[in-house]
Amino acid sequence: MNKFFKTVLLLGGTAVAAHFGLKAYRRVNGIVKLSKSLPEFLSNVYGESPQINVNQGMGHITIKVGFSQEILDKHDDIENTIREYIDDFYPEVARCSVDIDIHVSGEEGEEDLDEETSEKEEDILEP
Repeated sequence: MNKFFKTVLLLGGTAVAAHFGLKAYRRVNGIVKLSKSLPEFLSNVYGESPQINVNQGMGHITIKVGFSQEILDKHDDIENTIREYIDDFYPEVARCSVDIDIHVSGEEGEEDLDEETSEKEEDILEP
């Protein structure tokens, strides 16, 4: 009897681990596909290829999209377009918390990266 419960517990634990592993795989796979297809979609919609950065945390996804100032002035619904695209084509990604940051490509993004890099270098150099 004890051996039976041990076997059932082992099989149940394996099934739960496989279930959560499969969910994580689908989410990561969806994010990889999204990062490849989103630039093409936005290029077709707005006529300009954007700079895109997709980061994933624990149940949290951040998408940073950079367009020229002209595109940002013409279209104020870029965030809604991206959310609808994710909801329609990547429902496994839409279940997570998705933050979309739209900024001017070029100057702002490069300055942020330079500041982060210099801060990290300063931290490394200080004993």
